[in-house]
Amino acid sequence: MVTRSAPAVAIVDSIPVDGYSRSMVDRDEEILLQRAREGDDESFARLVERHIQPLINLGWRMTGSRDLAEDLAQETFLRLHRSLGSFRGDSSLATWLYRTLSRLAIDHLRREKLKRRIFFFRGADDEGSDPVELAADPGPGPDEELQARESVRRLRQALQQLSPQQRAVFTLRHDEGLPLKEIATALGLSEGTVKAHLHRAVQTLRTSLGDLKGA
Repeated sequence: MVTRSAPAVAIVDSIPVDGYSRSMVDRDEEILLQRAREGDDESFARLVERHIQPLINLGWRMTGSRDLAEDLAQETFLRLHRSLGSFRGDSSLATWLYRTLSRLAIDHLRREKLKRRIFFFRGADDEGSDPVELAADPGPGPDEELQARESVRRLRQALQQLSPQQRAVFTLRHDEGLPLKEIATALGLSEGTVKAHLHRAVQTLRTSLGDLKGA
């Protein structure tokens, strides 16, 4: 997640191309899944509670809209509920959820791109239409808070320059810390393609945010 105390470019500069570690799904989650398959709504609700925020974060990064991200997360869990009987656990639940939401987001972005082509002369400027919502923090002074808000705004703006798949790869790598292999599984890509998307995403963001260094 982006913090209010560090320039956005520092976050981009900290992204490695290889080498995250991540624990496997624990036994508790396997038990919850099994109980949910058997019709236990409380167990399913606990799974939703466990994974809802990372999914919203991914959707927000990919689409730039908090409301849309929440809708995509809700649709993802609806699809999970319908698929519980056929979910075999070949991949982790998190991977399945990321894959489903990523595909929903990419489909949405493609439809929106088509709409923009059709309604080219509308000329709407979306900048600022979905402002960053930051919790009040009494710690930093006005200048620091303004700088932090600007860094976050610039990072979100720069993310919109990426392709949907680059956005998904960057978000899963940076925000969720997934290893490249798991990202590849989630997005249905080869590891080589994931590495290429990550490299291009990081280079694009560094170029876009370079003037924030030392801010």
